[in-house]
Amino acid sequence: MYNVWIALIAVLIMAGSLGGVLYLVIKQQTAITNKLIQLIAVTFVLPLLVTLGIMNVLGRETIGTLLGVVVGYVLSGFGKE
Repeated sequence: MYNVWIALIAVLIMAGSLGGVLYLVIKQQTAITNKLIQLIAVTFVLPLLVTLGIMNVLGRETIGTLLGVVVGYVLSGFGKE
């Protein structure tokens, strides 16, 4: 039963982030920058990984690898600024 609640929370996080991004782009006419793309990647990929991990769709090794990829992608731009 807790799987459904965790999946629902993950969907709400993803919908909230998409709504926030659309608000920034449409209402405040913000440009889509690298930081915004990184925010979208984190707010979509991390809840999805947590949900798939709890439902035993992905194994522990796969989740660890994908988390490493996401963290590497997000942190890759800090040295350039």
